[in-house]
Amino acid sequence: MDQIKRIQPVLIAFGVLILATLLGFGWGVSSVRIEDTGIWQLQVSYQGIYVQAVADAFALDGNEQLAADRLSFICQQNDGLNKSFMEAEQRYGVFDPGKQANLDELRALAFGGQVFENQDVGVCNTLPVDPPVLGLVRVIAPLGFVLALLAIVGMGILMVIRGGEGILPFSVRAEAAKAAGGPERGKSTVPAGMTVEQIAADQSKSAAARGAAISSRVEKTDFTGSGEKPPLVQFMTTYLHGDEMYDDSFSIETASGEFLGETGVGVAHILPGEGKLVAALEVWLFDKNDIRTITKVLLSEFTFRDDAVRAKLTAKGDLVQLQPGDRTTLETATLRVEARIVDLVYGTGSGAPANSFLERITIELAAWKREASSASAAPAAPSAPPPASSVLP
Repeated sequence: MDQIKRIQPVLIAFGVLILATLLGFGWGVSSVRIEDTGIWQLQVSYQGIYVQAVADAFALDGNEQLAADRLSFICQQNDGLNKSFMEAEQRYGVFDPGKQANLDELRALAFGGQVFENQDVGVCNTLPVDPPVLGLVRVIAPLGFVLALLAIVGMGILMVIRGGEGILPFSVRAEAAKAAGGPERGKSTVPAGMTVEQIAADQSKSAAARGAAISSRVEKTDFTGSGEKPPLVQFMTTYLHGDEMYDDSFSIETASGEFLGETGVGVAHILPGEGKLVAALEVWLFDKNDIRTITKVLLSEFTFRDDAVRAKLTAKGDLVQLQPGDRTTLETATLRVEARIVDLVYGTGSGAPANSFLERITIELAAWKREASSASAAPAAPSAPPPASSVLP
């Protein structure tokens, strides 16, 4: 529906164009030609009826001048007058000797040199009333319709494509600018060109789609720049307020495609009240060679100070207060995952306390395979991946 609203002006213009063009096209290409009609322009069969009427009137009144005047409105070019008489004879004279006698009497007058074509009204004129330029319109109208149609459709498609390709800009906080952890851990993770002024969100996309767009634009940490071993896999995940189904997970595999485990981020706690105000996230790590699934709970500043909430969430895993740029490590028998807070923005309004719920947060997950010397001594039996993140009221 949002895409339809975006191109609604184009659709309206398109409808008006179709209506106007069809009206003009229907008139322009029609076989009907508007003529400057007159008695002299009737078809020959109708001219025969007219001539018979003149003959019958002449038989009654004997007025030669009046009969000659009436016949002057018949075009006499191309034997037109004679054709009119022949048509009258075929229509009436064959069946009525009296009418044939009237025609014979009128014929003597007509071809006796007393009847002349009327020059004042142009009885032989058959030119159409519409000017010659309209003939050109009849040719151009269909072509113009097709070109206009293609132009409007192309404009609509372009608007949709541009709307779909727009990348959501987001604000940059001072803490996020330092999230890379210093020169030894790579460059700043803030996407190039992003400014505080670029805060407007693209409402045509869902929160999940906008979060994915943000993640795709964030630069990942360059671990090799500080001499560290590069991770097996490296992911970015972004939660945006309004993403009701947020629960991101990623497979951990070797370069050859061997499955080692999974890691991900989900919602751990929401504040009571209207709307889904996410106050804590859980980062988890599943190792196929370890019976345990390690979880750490990342709490907002307000929630971290709430003893009652802390007591509920302790059972899920270690509690950590969210801080931009902070790193949290999760380790199992054979895997190690580092979760880094790339960007953090608290929400405001909704009657919630300050720094209590998340408006936006981007987390980087980097996974390594632990060396044999540092791994757990006796790996346990494999376990199943964790279920979808639970949400505590």
